Amino acid sequence: MRLKRSLAGIAALAVLLAACSSGASDEAAEETSTDTSTEVAGEIPATDLYIVMAQYTDAMQPYFDDLAARFMEQYPQVNAEVEVVNWEQLNDKLATLVATGQAPDIANSNVFANFAADGLLYPAEDIVSPEVLADIVPAFLDNSKYDGVAYAVPDLASARAMFYNKEIFEQAGITTPPTTWSELETAAAAIKANVPGVFPYGIPLGPEEAQAEFMIWGGGNGGNVYQDGAWAINSAENVETMEFLKKMVDAGYTQPNPATTNRTEVFQLFGEGKIAMVNGSVFFPSVLADQGSTVEFGTGAFPHNDGKSSITLGVQDYFFGFKKEGNQAAVKAFMDFIYVPDNYLGFLEAAGGFIPATVSAGAQAANDPAIGPFIDLLPGAIFYPGDLANWPAVQTELQQKVGLALNDAPGVLGQIQALAEQG
Repeated sequence: MRLKRSLAGIAALAVLLAACSSGASDEAAEETSTDTSTEVAGEIPATDLYIVMAQYTDAMQPYFDDLAARFMEQYPQVNAEVEVVNWEQLNDKLATLVATGQAPDIANSNVFANFAADGLLYPAEDIVSPEVLADIVPAFLDNSKYDGVAYAVPDLASARAMFYNKEIFEQAGITTPPTTWSELETAAAAIKANVPGVFPYGIPLGPEEAQAEFMIWGGGNGGNVYQDGAWAINSAENVETMEFLKKMVDAGYTQPNPATTNRTEVFQLFGEGKIAMVNGSVFFPSVLADQGSTVEFGTGAFPHNDGKSSITLGVQDYFFGFKKEGNQAAVKAFMDFIYVPDNYLGFLEAAGGFIPATVSAGAQAANDPAIGPFIDLLPGAIFYPGDLANWPAVQTELQQKVGLALNDAPGVLGQIQALAEQG
């Protein structure tokens, strides 16, 4: 069963996080003070924890190595081994581990409902303390439910925006970022004509994160992958979207071969000043900084089709615990240790800069000039249908095949739709 998300709850999220900066989170902040101790009912038995975490950045493994070492100092009877896995391999690895009877004790990913549907996960209330659970932003916790029960704990969230190169815009005579598809075509033509060697828009439809790119563009045309209780991958809006992107490609307004280009490659080209516009996340500025880029960039809402509304893609990731005999107390202790405020802020920093999942950390993020603008975009966010058990399979299919829809939108999207409807 799919959770029906509260649009009002999502819209209220920006208000909630903004309110944190004016003292609304004082109580939550007190409940999650800088005390580094964690309390778990009963004695924790000797336990080996195998933990699989997502590689947001290269700083994740060092962060978790340090965290695990400090955790084991506090709980010497627990051996905690953390493996950080890159995003391209993460979900396949988790699926293989589960299928071969080697499921981790704790995992971190952008999908969880498939495991919840198979009865493999603890409810969220069993893997963190009530104090931690009370500090989670309610809208994010609602997005962590399967069949009405939270089986995951949000680790962080992000929103997307259009990034543009200010110098290229100036050279092309563009004074304001385009807000509609027709304005985008006009801006792209100006860049192509006046700034040689620059691709106007970077569109990565390669397997790294094609599902995000597809949903961003489709959302700007009133489309989505799941709408009104049914899969809608091959909707008329999504087909029209892919045909528009094909038009952009044929006009020379994108980098070569967008169907096979990954996000990482597009980000690199933008940082080198070779792409004028790109869809980027809240962490993109830190990527550019690590790249040593000197590009002066601005951000704006995504261009949408004429007569439609602008959207952002809200992406939320999760921690979840696999049920194993004798591991619950240790799982809960480790999870609570992550959410100790200093440890959690370290996690967000290592991840590269995201929207916090806790109300208390949101008190700082709401006034952060790098993160605050993305929080402002959240009321218009669409999210992955992560509470559907077959979303992981559908996401993988989108990642592998949606780029091919540039040449046959009805056919390819129809194939993916058929897979989704198989359940």
